[in-house]
Amino acid sequence: MNVKKILAGALAVLTLVGTAACGSASADSANTVKIGVVGDSNEVWDQSVIPALKKEGINVELVKFSDYIQPNEALAKGDIDLNAYQGYILMDDFNKTHNNALAAVGETVLNPISLYSDKAKKVEDIPEGSEVTIANDDVNAARGLLLLQSAGLIKLDYKEGTNPTPDDIVSNPKNLKITELEASQTARSLPDVGASVINVFMALDAGLNPKSDAIYIEPVNEQSKPYYNIIVSRAKDKDNETYKKVVDAYRTDESKKIIEDLYKGAVIPLW
Repeated sequence: MNVKKILAGALAVLTLVGTAACGSASADSANTVKIGVVGDSNEVWDQSVIPALKKEGINVELVKFSDYIQPNEALAKGDIDLNAYQGYILMDDFNKTHNNALAAVGETVLNPISLYSDKAKKVEDIPEGSEVTIANDDVNAARGLLLLQSAGLIKLDYKEGTNPTPDDIVSNPKNLKITELEASQTARSLPDVGASVINVFMALDAGLNPKSDAIYIEPVNEQSKPYYNIIVSRAKDKDNETYKKVVDAYRTDESKKIIEDLYKGAVIPLW
């Protein structure tokens, strides 16, 4: 038997196998959606959305971040395909300085923020001169200040359509010291401060539940829409059919039940 022919045939088989393997890996990669999230409370994704999409041949990879700034930067650069952690107001604020790079694909939930304290059981009992921590990104800092205002602790005077800052405080009867921290540090600061404004998922990660542990919860009313959580893509991809399927997989009865069982009303589904 001709040895050269045998070797040539074996090489051809190996080439076909290698090509098929590469094609499979490429297909897997093409059907994988990387989604940026913040915090560790991702039960809806893990238990409902990811399994449902897998049945449709769509693989989801959650990419975890610890702050509210990096997920938008990563999305704009193309390091991830979607993110799911923010409201319209944060996305719009990012777009002002990034040439409208991002767009909402769909709405998910409303996460009211809350005020917590280890030093007081009620808002009025927060000690005078206390330090109060809020998130340090512009949008969530503004939201924290507005929460403190609605709780009656401070009064703000700022131009409508802008984000208030601590410099806009015009009344502070308790002489509170407002300190801005990275969002992931707000819950950790609680033992050392008079009070802290904490996002729902940062609170849950720290073992806190707004319904039972907060001393004040952000009101939910017609002014809440800027804070509706959204699944976000790059603007050029907002009509991507796969990304729309991700939204549809989130907005299901199964997801709603998981949200209600886990968060006991602290997180509000928007469908």
